Amino acid sequence: MNPLLLSIITINYNNYYGLQKTIQSVINQNCKNFEYIVIDGGSTDLSENLLEEYKDFISYSVSEKDKGIYNAMNKGINKAKGKYILFLNSGDVLYENNVIEKIEDYLYNDFDFICGNLHYIEDGKTFIRKHPEVLTFSYIVSKIISHPSTFIKKEMFEVYGLYNEQNRIVSDWEFFFKALGLNGASYQSINVTITNFDMTGISSTNYKMVEDEKKNVLNKYLPTVFNNENDSYIFNKFIESNKRINLLREIDQKPFARKITTILLKGINFFIRL
Repeated sequence: MNPLLLSIITINYNNYYGLQKTIQSVINQNCKNFEYIVIDGGSTDLSENLLEEYKDFISYSVSEKDKGIYNAMNKGINKAKGKYILFLNSGDVLYENNVIEKIEDYLYNDFDFICGNLHYIEDGKTFIRKHPEVLTFSYIVSKIISHPSTFIKKEMFEVYGLYNEQNRIVSDWEFFFKALGLNGASYQSINVTITNFDMTGISSTNYKMVEDEKKNVLNKYLPTVFNNENDSYIFNKFIESNKRINLLREIDQKPFARKITTILLKGINFFIRL
């Protein structure tokens, strides 16, 4: 009997149509070497009916009140039996029907985190977010590891603990920061698109809360170097400069944008000299 390589966990609250899409994308996978866990937060729409409708395809499900997103995720982790865990929340869908088949061989390796690509649509534009080949501390602090396209070895939650339920948005970032940034857990980037990400979630629409919670995390783990307004100022400037660097890189990669930017800068320089 093949070992259980993967547990896919979906959390849901009052998102019937999103949950339906997510479940269908999971059960339509042509590779079935995984278990599927659905944690519903006591939805008052028809979500619970879906758990009954698809019960033959779901390894474990529950519908009960929880204490928030990360409490629901922790419930799923505690029930998971796979070597790796993938969080696919309601509304997110696996990119293709052969995603699990494509990544199955990677799960036989022993990396702590295996990070694939994330597909999403923002402002009418399609993006594929990829992870770097080599992680740097600056990347972990200023960017995010794409949670819905990252396979996390379950053992990591035994080593570093479950998600911090005090945060509303950034507990997955905190977990990655702790394991990868501070303790050097092993990491592999794979060029496989895993998930279509639903951009209507809380972390995609509450940027101020994300930054505030990140600062609290940094103060928690680095109290001697992140403990005053100066450190907060540096953190904000670091984030801003990182965004500018990325913008410049995007401009540099597009000849037309580079040409327009050059013309604008020359124009600005001309008027400054007048």
